[in-house]
Amino acid sequence: MRTLTPLTAVAAIDDATRTALAAYWITSVEELVATARATNTGLGSGLAALAQVLGRSEDDVRAMVMAALDVVPDASSFSVDVAMEPVGTGAIFDDLPEVDATAFSPPVGLPAEVAPLLNLPPPVSQGPRNTCVAFSIAAMVQILSKDPTDLSEQFIYWISKDRDRIPGDVGTNPLVAMRAVAELGVCREETWPYRPEPVDNQNPGHERPSPAAFQEAKQRRLAAVEQLPARDVQQIKAALAAGRPVLIGLMIGEHWTSSGQVRRIGRVRRALPGEQRLGGHAMCALGYRDDPTAPGGGYFIVRNSWGSDWASENPDGPGYCYVPYQLIFDEGLAALVATGVIIEQPEPVAPVLGKAAPDELTAILTEMQALRSRLDALIERVQALAGVQSAVSVADTEAVPVAPAEPAVPVVTGYSGPLILVADDQSPDELYPNGIDGRRGEPLLRIDAKRASELAQHSEDPKDLHALHKTRNEAEEKHFGVVAEVDQEDLAQARWALVVSATDDVRLIEALWPLIEHRAQQQGIVLPAVNFRQGETCAEWAGRYADPKQPWEQRAPVLVHRPGERVNAWLARHGTMAGPVKPSQGVPFYLLIAARPGPLAENDRAFISFNFQYELDIFWGVGRLCFTDERGHHRYADYRTYAQRLVDYERRAAREIRLRREIVYFGTRHDLDKSTERSALELVTPLAKWHERGLPQKQGFAKRLLLAGDATRSNLELALRDGNQPPAILFSATHGLGLPATDRELIPYQGALVTQDWTGFGGIKREHWFAAEDLPTNLSLEGMVALIFACYGAGCPQQDEFIFDPEKGRPIIAPFTFVAQLPQQMLLRGALGVVGHVERAWTYGFSMDGARGQTQSFEDVIGRLVTGKRLGSATDQFNIIQAARSLTLAEELENIKFGKQPEPRELSTLWMARNDARNYMLLGDPAARLAI
Repeated sequence: MRTLTPLTAVAAIDDATRTALAAYWITSVEELVATARATNTGLGSGLAALAQVLGRSEDDVRAMVMAALDVVPDASSFSVDVAMEPVGTGAIFDDLPEVDATAFSPPVGLPAEVAPLLNLPPPVSQGPRNTCVAFSIAAMVQILSKDPTDLSEQFIYWISKDRDRIPGDVGTNPLVAMRAVAELGVCREETWPYRPEPVDNQNPGHERPSPAAFQEAKQRRLAAVEQLPARDVQQIKAALAAGRPVLIGLMIGEHWTSSGQVRRIGRVRRALPGEQRLGGHAMCALGYRDDPTAPGGGYFIVRNSWGSDWASENPDGPGYCYVPYQLIFDEGLAALVATGVIIEQPEPVAPVLGKAAPDELTAILTEMQALRSRLDALIERVQALAGVQSAVSVADTEAVPVAPAEPAVPVVTGYSGPLILVADDQSPDELYPNGIDGRRGEPLLRIDAKRASELAQHSEDPKDLHALHKTRNEAEEKHFGVVAEVDQEDLAQARWALVVSATDDVRLIEALWPLIEHRAQQQGIVLPAVNFRQGETCAEWAGRYADPKQPWEQRAPVLVHRPGERVNAWLARHGTMAGPVKPSQGVPFYLLIAARPGPLAENDRAFISFNFQYELDIFWGVGRLCFTDERGHHRYADYRTYAQRLVDYERRAAREIRLRREIVYFGTRHDLDKSTERSALELVTPLAKWHERGLPQKQGFAKRLLLAGDATRSNLELALRDGNQPPAILFSATHGLGLPATDRELIPYQGALVTQDWTGFGGIKREHWFAAEDLPTNLSLEGMVALIFACYGAGCPQQDEFIFDPEKGRPIIAPFTFVAQLPQQMLLRGALGVVGHVERAWTYGFSMDGARGQTQSFEDVIGRLVTGKRLGSATDQFNIIQAARSLTLAEELENIKFGKQPEPRELSTLWMARNDARNYMLLGDPAARLAI
């Protein structure tokens, strides 16, 4: 069985150190790094705690961890974990009677593994309430009855608190709770739904359940309840081998919520010195595995009640964890089982028949109704096992008004890292950005290069896109962008147009009309008199005022994108094809897309995808405007604000400069963090040095370097408003905040900049990141351009673009595709444009094939900006890299198709690097430029 980056791969880690770490189930480089970076209330950090365990200085341990980081592959993603919101615990073990272990005969013939006893839906979170006992018992009833029907934890907790007489919402005694369920039972969740809030110390169980809930609960009760010795590993294993789940009790350590070892893969361990104890906690053990690498020789498979975002990458399911035998032996606080469940069918209601009905007919009808009742119950259980929703009879439903569609959050799979593929024993070459397979001690988030090769060979670009990349690379040998006779800095020659979705509301064009008028004037277009009709679509309006049959100089510069239209089809419909741009053929060089990047509902067609922009941007100068609220709907007033501010800025008399002739280089470098160490040393520092001898210095731009300890939130805020003027350019290289799809704060915070206020230890807290809401409303960023190198800095797709699993497909990582809020708010405050990254940002942006510190593309963009090039022209270097890498990947796949033996690592690296280069994007008007 293979392991992930074993500690033996690090020369600085000797046998004695590995033995000491193994006692804490730290057996790999990734676990060591996660532990060192965790919070530790008593000692300040996991690094300090490890130093105490190993009897070495913090500097020695830091050097050891950094040496360990050196064995991690170069491809590093710039996303980090966020500190968990407070979670409840709630098991009280004070009054549990002692159980004499000698009363139980030692079990013999136990199997080496008991797989999870029932395939349950992913666990939901108990929230801040201390209801873990209720969640554990509900899972036990489901397993014992072999019925995954969702049960009411709210009911269990109320009847438990009604009996334990313990004041406050502090939890309950698990033995009292199990006996209550044995007597009163438990109803379904839909009958008495659980509420994760509020924590109510006056009424901890909330209100008394309804009579219907009590009546239904009688149908599903625990049988006899037994208490096992809390620390007898063999007795717990024996119960599981007999098909009986076990409620176990432990005292939670701080690492449960602060270390990636637990939060990602769910491998819990004994607490390190200095760790805060968070309270007693009950969970449901539903399987085990003997494993000589785990402390005590194996571990229990346990279902927690903190939702599926905790331990989201556990191989047995999101929300599950592994508890080593040794931890139970040393610290177990409870072990309770039930002998089974008692299922009773409801008494059928006697039918009321006419007086003329014979007795035998009445008896037959009664029997049939009883049979139907049992059949309905059986159908419900089978549906629950199969994950099928019950059908609703139309006749039984009441017609209600249909509300506007809300963007629903789809089911989230148990993945959250950059790459995942199931291992193949014949494929040793892998990439390890982060993550551990807790079951096997190997990477969960990785590329197995052989499988990556196979997947890449089945995910080729469409032929038209392949041809587009090839055309771009051939054109690159001669010139950029437009044909040679066109000056792309002259709008009268290069031209400009707004691109909108055909089905979007015409209010979008109306909001941007000041900018359309301004750009039309710069092109010599004489606009017709226009009006905007309520309820009209963009396509309908364009049919009246932007007819392609009219001469360019006599129509509104607005082009329409039809739902589902690919780039080549769209170009052909407008009279041209992919290649060096000749604006007079029908499509201007500068194109401003104003549209949402994805649908909000199944039938939503009013969007223009990120992919359309990526492909169009290969030859054209493309930007995007998208101002949306947290539900994804347009904020039309914001479009008008951006348009009017840009027009006013460009038309202002005397063109006085209201920004500082300065470039701010902002780069974090967190302790024990390879990603930001590399971006600081190989991207930000070289750029700052180039500034001193390159075009910025020659053009008279000052430099402000905020690196490592200087890259704080307060310094960033000051840099944006120093002297009441923004800098000309902000270049930042930081982690971008990445939140789970189910997080309520995903939309406002995804892609926020993680500053140096986060030390690198523990989870990211709110005060550690700079988000849209941190921009003061009166802050002026007028005339500034921002270049943001961070995960999700420009936006986030709905589906993960760096994860492939042939069986599960692409995981959902957001409720809908969206543009990040931070760049939206920068544009609203006057920024001309923001260049950022959709999805994760990787070190491939400045390194490839062993060549590090390759900052040429960023130098080219900054150099073009400071010489006054328009944004859509200045950012062309990213498009060149995208086309080059896409063509290289496509040619490699074509060679493989015709017999070349694939080189797995090379192919998987090409695929990742292509995706990374493709996802750079300009937000803002591509025809805007710095006032220099």
